[in-house]
Amino acid sequence: MTRGSKALTVVVVAALGLWGCAQGSNGDSAERVRQLENDCTRLKEDYRSVAGARDRLRQQVADLEGERERLQKDFEAQQALAKDRAVLAKERDELVQQVGARTTERDSIQGQLDQVRKGLRSLLGQTEAAAGSAPAPAPAVSAAPPAADGKS
Repeated sequence: MTRGSKALTVVVVAALGLWGCAQGSNGDSAERVRQLENDCTRLKEDYRSVAGARDRLRQQVADLEGERERLQKDFEAQQALAKDRAVLAKERDELVQQVGARTTERDSIQGQLDQVRKGLRSLLGQTEAAAGSAPAPAPAVSAAPPAADGKS
């Protein structure tokens, strides 16, 4: 092949390529461009809706975080109250035991006092019985020394 035929072949192939590209791009490419523009518009709308949903969900997450922190504080406060209640219940139980012990002591001392009363009543009765059978004692006479002036 000579140089001229090679150049002619390249020019013919290039011309046929351009002609073929020009034939397919007129109707099909305009349709394809419209379809791509529609897809682009739809994707932009989808992006906006997803971005809006993302923003709403971020706000919900922030709200839930605040709620979680508040509930955590409430939980800690409840735990502190439960500990206080447990301490108070322990103190109450100790006081109930002390009251029970004091009540037992009181009842024991009350019984002893009742026995002492009965003993005193018995002794008083015996003393009264002994006093009723014995003669009445004579009045006590005091012996006074004679007066210094000679009068008696």
